[in-house]
Amino acid sequence: MLESLLSVNLFLQETMPYTPERRRRTRLKLPQVVRIRPSDAHLQFDEILPTLNTTRDSVYFASKNASYTEGMRVFITFPYSDSPGSLNRESLGRVVRIDDLGQGRRGVAVEILMPLYVGGKETVR
Repeated sequence: MLESLLSVNLFLQETMPYTPERRRRTRLKLPQVVRIRPSDAHLQFDEILPTLNTTRDSVYFASKNASYTEGMRVFITFPYSDSPGSLNRESLGRVVRIDDLGQGRRGVAVEILMPLYVGGKETVR
């Protein structure tokens, strides 16, 4: 009996090795709305989608758009609202991972690199 438990344990260790968590922040699985546009002027799309999960510096969402590629720079507004008087802050982001979710959907992970400030003076501290 002990021998069979040891062999099962060894099998599990070989087939499913433990990998430590690489994320720096925990994921929030509450859907929030995000707006994504390419920073490349040659690509023309503007998507407003719910997220699947988020952190302060990254978002993950599902899209049927096949234009996303790893390393692609995007303008991302997160969180996004089209309500009058909304304060939407746009940032520069980079696509870091693309997963096939089936049925033509792709999971897209975007790292938020830096906020973009357009217009008035910003307070320097």
